[in-house]
Amino acid sequence: MSAALQGSVGLNGNNARADTIAVQSLLTRAGMRLGLIDGRCGPKTISAIVNYQRNLMRNPDGLVEPNATTWRHLTGQGSAARSAAPGGVRPATPTRNVTPVRTPPRVAANGNGGGGAPAIIGRATPPAAAAPTPGNSSTSYTTLVPRPDRSTLNRGLTSPANRVLLAKFGAPRENYSQNDQPITNAKLAAMMSTESVGPFRVTGLRPAVASLREVLSDVQRSIPDLYNSLSSAGMKVVRNVRGSSTSISNHSWGTAIDLKINGKLDVRGDNKVYHGLVLLAPFFNARGWYWGAGFRTEDAMHFECGAALIASFPNP
Repeated sequence: MSAALQGSVGLNGNNARADTIAVQSLLTRAGMRLGLIDGRCGPKTISAIVNYQRNLMRNPDGLVEPNATTWRHLTGQGSAARSAAPGGVRPATPTRNVTPVRTPPRVAANGNGGGGAPAIIGRATPPAAAAPTPGNSSTSYTTLVPRPDRSTLNRGLTSPANRVLLAKFGAPRENYSQNDQPITNAKLAAMMSTESVGPFRVTGLRPAVASLREVLSDVQRSIPDLYNSLSSAGMKVVRNVRGSSTSISNHSWGTAIDLKINGKLDVRGDNKVYHGLVLLAPFFNARGWYWGAGFRTEDAMHFECGAALIASFPNP
C-alpha cells in the first residue's frame, strides 16, 4: 500500500514535493511517460494526470486528491473496490504510453530583432503526438465548472497594463470605441500577420502568433480532441475594454486571443468556466500567457501574452 497522500497534486493543487513525487512515481508505473520524477508539478505531470483520468471519468480535472478516485486507482484501491462490486467487473487499467507536452523552452529576455517568434533557448525535439482516447466525448469540454480560486491562477505571470504595451509598441490608433477599427500606427501594422496556428487562422502580432502556435502544438500532443475542438473569436480587435471608455483592450495590439470550444464562447463574468479552458490554462501559462479567468471580472475565454513575454518581443 502506498503512503497516504497529504495534499492535492496537479492543476491548482497544493503540489507539495513529497506528494508530487508519489503521484509521479505512480503515474510512471501506470505507463504514463512524464519525464523525470522530480517533485515539480509542471505541464508534463498535469498532462499525464489528465491522460490517466481519461480512462476513469468523463471530465478529467488534472488533479489527484487524497482518497479520491484518481488516487485510489493509482494505488490499486479503486480496482479492488470495483472488483468486489456485483458482477465483479474490474475497470481497464490505463497502460497506454502517452507522450505528454514537452517542457516549454525558456524565452530569452531580449527579442530576436527579426519581427518573428521570440528568441528561444534550449528548444527540445518535439515528441510524437499522443493518440486520442476512443470514446472520449469532446462535449465534456464545455461543461461549466466553478472558476478556480484566483490566487491559484497565473502564478508568476502578470497581465500587461496599457502603459506597458504603449511603451513597447506605441498606440494602435488615435481613438477607440467598443467596435473594431483599423490600426493607424504604421510600424505596429507592419508587425501584424495572418497565419494558421493549427486548428484555425488568426491575425495578430507576429511574435504573439508564433507563440500561440507553440501553445496549441503543446495541446495537440497532449489532449488532441480538445485541440480539435478549438476555434477563435478574435485576436487583433482594436477597441476599448468591454464597458470602458478609457482602457484599451490588449486585443488592440494583437497580443490576446478569445477561444471557442465546439463553437461556443464561455460567458464572461459569471464565475463559471468551461472545463476545457481549465485544462488549457497550464499550457498557456507555461508559454508565458495570462489566463483571463484571473481578472477581477472573470473572462475565461480570454488568453493574453504576459508582461514578460511581451518584453521578449522585438520593438517595432
